Amino acid sequence: MKKKNIKPKKHSALSNYVNLNHNELLKQINTEQFGLSEEQVLDHRTKYGSNKLKEKRLNIFLTFIKSFLSPFNIILIIIDSFSFYSYASEDGDQFDLIGALLVLFMIILSGTIYFVQEIRSHLVIKKMLNESRQQSKIIRGIDFNFKTIDNANSIKLIKEAEQIENDEIVYGDLVYFSNGDLVPADVRIVWSNNLYLNQSSLTGESFPVQKKDKHTLDKSDYLEYENICYTGTEVVSGSGLGVVIATGENTYFSLIDQKVKEKRPKSSFEKGIKRVIFFLIGFMLAVTPIVFAVYGLRPGEADNKWFNATLFAIAVAVGLTPEMLPIIVTSNLSRGYSKIKKNNVVVKNLNAVQNIGAIDILCTDKTGTITSGEITLDRTLTFTNQKSEETIDKILYMNSYFQSGFQNPIDQAVLLSKKIKKPVLDGYQKEWEVPFDFKRKILSVILTKDDQKEIFTKGAVEEILKVCNRISINGKIEKLSKDHKDTIIAKSHELNMEGYRVIGIAHNVLEDEDIEDDLVFYGYATFHDEPKKTSKEIIKKLEIKGITTKVLTGDSEIITRSICKTVDFKITKLYTGKQIEEMDEDKLNKAVREGNVFVKLSPIHKTIIIETLRKQGHVVGFMGDGINDAPVLRESDIAISFADASNIAQEAADMILMGESLMAIDSAVTEGRYSLANILKYIKVTIASNFGNVLSVLVALFLTTVEPMQPLHLLLQNLLYDIVMFAFIFDKVDEKFLAKPKPFTTKNMVWFAVINGPVSSIFDISTFLVLLYGFTSKVGVPPGIHVNSDALPENAKEMFNASWFLVGLMTQTAVMQMYRTEKIPFIQSRASWQVNVSTVFVCIMAVLVPYTPINSTVKMATPPLEFLPIGIGFVLSYIMLAQCVKLGYIKLFKEWL
Repeated sequence: MKKKNIKPKKHSALSNYVNLNHNELLKQINTEQFGLSEEQVLDHRTKYGSNKLKEKRLNIFLTFIKSFLSPFNIILIIIDSFSFYSYASEDGDQFDLIGALLVLFMIILSGTIYFVQEIRSHLVIKKMLNESRQQSKIIRGIDFNFKTIDNANSIKLIKEAEQIENDEIVYGDLVYFSNGDLVPADVRIVWSNNLYLNQSSLTGESFPVQKKDKHTLDKSDYLEYENICYTGTEVVSGSGLGVVIATGENTYFSLIDQKVKEKRPKSSFEKGIKRVIFFLIGFMLAVTPIVFAVYGLRPGEADNKWFNATLFAIAVAVGLTPEMLPIIVTSNLSRGYSKIKKNNVVVKNLNAVQNIGAIDILCTDKTGTITSGEITLDRTLTFTNQKSEETIDKILYMNSYFQSGFQNPIDQAVLLSKKIKKPVLDGYQKEWEVPFDFKRKILSVILTKDDQKEIFTKGAVEEILKVCNRISINGKIEKLSKDHKDTIIAKSHELNMEGYRVIGIAHNVLEDEDIEDDLVFYGYATFHDEPKKTSKEIIKKLEIKGITTKVLTGDSEIITRSICKTVDFKITKLYTGKQIEEMDEDKLNKAVREGNVFVKLSPIHKTIIIETLRKQGHVVGFMGDGINDAPVLRESDIAISFADASNIAQEAADMILMGESLMAIDSAVTEGRYSLANILKYIKVTIASNFGNVLSVLVALFLTTVEPMQPLHLLLQNLLYDIVMFAFIFDKVDEKFLAKPKPFTTKNMVWFAVINGPVSSIFDISTFLVLLYGFTSKVGVPPGIHVNSDALPENAKEMFNASWFLVGLMTQTAVMQMYRTEKIPFIQSRASWQVNVSTVFVCIMAVLVPYTPINSTVKMATPPLEFLPIGIGFVLSYIMLAQCVKLGYIKLFKEWL
């Protein structure tokens, strides 16, 4: 199977400087001074660039195009141009202008909302980045009069270091870093003192790696070079001096950043919108020519027949076009954005609102996401697995309190723990320390009190046993036997399998020599990475909502199993990165489908897993905070990061959680589904309604030689109907819809229109027949119908139009109450007050327009009064039939919206 591979760029300075010795390196960078002069700084900045990654600039023009000139908006603009043209023609009137202006207003409003949101998100992220600017200790312009750097002369250099913003660092600068510092650029080590770095932000590995001034490993992977420190990694122990060999765009970090800035794959929502647009365009292109042909080929009206057919066909196209789609989509997403924002979440783009609601799989990193990244002390145990003795607690606490080397999170956990009794420290003085290193894995401190010297030791259990020859059992000191060692190692392994980090604890009273040997083994201490308080709850909440959680981490299996156990996450199948590499496509598809925990992963492994899941049709979210997570965030449908995440992860994210609680994800999912439901209500119901109207128009054209409804009436009907549609932004949503993921798709949309649309046509045609044959003497029969009537009213056509306007608008509006839910409306599911008020208002207007003087303004005539109860009867009958058809549709397709 073809896999992606991330390699440093060809112009990277890394390969040029890995194997150079100290003198050669300094000679290439600077032969006169150690560090750079001001002139050299300027020269190097010009030649190699500053230590800034290329900022993602907001292209106002492209953002504007994206906001206002979407494919569907372009269709609306073309149709709206025709409306303005109609107004400018001889037969145009003010209603053509009003309709054109309203559609233009919708385009501008939806585009403006989207545009403003894009600008706002960009400014929020820019502010966050500016507030997190870092400084480093840089040495420049110092006279160079020694050929090698050692522990003695390094002090002279370190004293000359000055704080400089990382952006100002250039190629050739000499950098000093120590515990807690972030490496500001790619540097080649020229001197180190027990230097250990945490590279987990690049590799996912939580265990520190040692760095020194010589590269002894025969490795092709740049991340394994022992003499290179990379931008964004963190010093966890020791100190070092390094020469900057790559800055800004030339660093290894920039390679990942470049990956982040590549064009992102389209999300499920973007794909769904595209399919809907093409569906609507295809629907319009298919129906409009039919209307044109039917109108032009029927008998009568010889003059300008085909021109009138063109005008009527375009009017029908306008009627078919859900002109409110951009504003409905944008307004729904904006409403969801506002709700999500209240939970202290930054939403970087509106489409993320729907995408978070559509996901059916959430992949998450472990450290810093479902865990807090803070190690906590769980308990201390004696050899006999009894509750810890005061002696064990004292040894552990004294060791952590007095040690001054490696700033281990375990020591912080000990000092902050309330589970051990803190000893009295008065009178103790530190004599000596045997510092921790990652090969020996032991740390000892030697203290004196009242002329008595004691050694307090902790470390890896196997290593501790190597320096012990006795053991404390129930307060008695015995010789440490092989059976004792086997029991201790077995217990340690058992605790490891439960996911705990285990350290051994030893002590001895010393005579004269400071010796880390012949110690007494006292017991164990267990630690674990504390999950975030809401991790367990969010996993359960997402499972209830039909979202599967998968853990993708670079950490080890044992630690990952521990965290999963702590948060009650049941592991169904676990795979390693090495196993992923060895799989063919079929095995990989099966693995990502069945597995829910993946360990020892590189960023490439994570990306492959995300891509495979998406190819299987899943909508995938990813939650991460490290530099190594950035490429994976870019591959997901929805990318989630955190306020304290790396800048590059924030750049790649769609949503940034500003607080510690993960429950904001749960509310975001709900709001995303809420927005999708109301978008689907508009799209599906409007398409079905428009399909029904077109079918009715076609039938009417066969029954009569005049238009059953004028373009003006179609426009007015659409505008009034859009009032109800806009109110649906605030509508309630059935709990059943919110209970499971729902991707935005055109699935069954054709069937929805074909099955539900003709229901309205039944009553439209019934209205035609009643008007033509039941009210001949009053409404009259338009030309072409062969019915005996010698005295037809002059305004017969206008009365006919008004009558159908009444029935058409009321049925189209009232049935929305039936279609907004798959339940029984008013009884099992009630609409929001906004929807109810707008429905009543539009239904009242459907009566007022034909039966009041307003009708003359819109070229209608008052229908017979006795037709009103018949029309209302048709509406009520339609509602009941629509409910029955809806139940049948749900039974057939197992879904409604």
